[in-house]
Amino acid sequence: MERLKCNVGEYGVIVNPRGEFLILSLPLNKEFTKEAWMLPGGRLDEDDQPERGLQREVLEETGLKIKVISPVHTARWGTENPPKYAVFFLCKSIGEQKVILSHEHTEYKWVKFNDIEKIPWHNQNSKIAAKKSKILLAKGF
Repeated sequence: MERLKCNVGEYGVIVNPRGEFLILSLPLNKEFTKEAWMLPGGRLDEDDQPERGLQREVLEETGLKIKVISPVHTARWGTENPPKYAVFFLCKSIGEQKVILSHEHTEYKWVKFNDIEKIPWHNQNSKIAAKKSKILLAKGF
């Protein structure tokens, strides 16, 4: 019996104590020819548990520790084989708030949820996840 193979990415809408969330810029190159921002996260390793995998990716990319609160959005994109899936989580930053970027990103910003529409998003699913997170936070999560 053949096993299903796919790539799974996880991304966090990471909220700080001021109620802002973190976005990271992608470097300009052949793939990204204009300003583009994304949520922190990345691909799960084969042996990762979902929350631990996201915590590892966020720590690697930003130096931040997070608490995963709730899934907020899922998506599939591309036509690649194996297919790509992503799960987006509402998270809260814990401990030290100093962001230390990895080589994968060139800049970071803490932004207000009211600015979601102003961000030049790399992927519309990040925008959707941010909007859904705003709704959950308004409900007291």
